[in-house]
Order: sequence, then C-alpha cells, then structure tokens
Amino acid sequence: MTDWLIEIENELRRVRQSENPGRTRTVARRIAGMAIKELQSRTPGLYFGGDYFHALQAFMNASEIPAPVAAAAQRLTQRLTPDFTSPSIDPLGDTAIIVEFVKMRLGKK
Repeated sequence: MTDWLIEIENELRRVRQSENPGRTRTVARRIAGMAIKELQSRTPGLYFGGDYFHALQAFMNASEIPAPVAAAAQRLTQRLTPDFTSPSIDPLGDTAIIVEFVKMRLGKK
C-alpha cells in the first residue's frame, strides 16, 4: 500500500473512534483532499489547488470528473444548514467515492 493510502487508513481508523459528527465531516474532507492532491501530484498539468478544501472545490467543478464523484465532492464542500446539519448524510461514504475514483485513475486496486 502506498503512503497516501496508509495515511488515509490511519485517518479513517482515528475518526471511527470519534462520536463527533463535526470531526467526522472535517476528517472526511481531509481524506478526500489527500486523495485529490495525490491525483494532482501524479498527473502532469492537473492542478486543483494548494490546500485540501480548495482542491476539493476545484475537483467538483472539473469537467473530467464523473457526475457522481463531483456530487460527492459537492456535498462535502457545502456549509452546514442553519440547524447545523450537514448536506452530506454520509461524509465517509462520500469520501470513499472520491478515493475509489482516484485509485481507479491511478491504477490502484
């Protein structure tokens, strides 16, 4: 397993121990950002941004990203509603969609 996938697994292990939905959402964004940054670093001419959140925003708007993957990224970037609920019902599930897409693009299984 490559370093970025190990780092993602470590983040997932830590967040699964947390009962805090805000922390889960933050970690989900970070994990998605890690995957996107790895795709960016290994694809010449592809640039989504300097930090994880801006990379996630640019990724969701990129024309080469399939609609379901872009939708997962969009849910992760949306603000909380006035009653502090997240538009992403399953932030780790949305993150998994993005990570699997990146793995596929990079030829990882």
